[in-house]
Amino acid sequence: MKRFAIIAAGAAAAAAFSASAGEMPSFSDIDTDASGAISEAEFVAYKTADGDKTAEEAAEKFALIDTNMDGEISEVEMETAMEEWKDDTSDMESDMEDGMSDTTY
Repeated sequence: MKRFAIIAAGAAAAAAFSASAGEMPSFSDIDTDASGAISEAEFVAYKTADGDKTAEEAAEKFALIDTNMDGEISEVEMETAMEEWKDDTSDMESDMEDGMSDTTY
């Protein structure tokens, strides 16, 4: 039984680390009850697991992703949010590269 607890704790720590390492989570990583939708409680628990976000910050982000305001994040809403995040990130990287080419040392 102790071995299972250690393995489970290790898996939880690995999930929290991957979330903080900038890796994209899978829908099922956050939908812990496998209901097909992410509740606010599941989302907040996931986002606060590594201590980087407060529950309030996570709840605000949840509200942004839950575009139809039904109190759950669907897989489509999650995919849309992740695509927008990728687009914003690539725009920011492009802006940074443009700025670097203009810099003289």
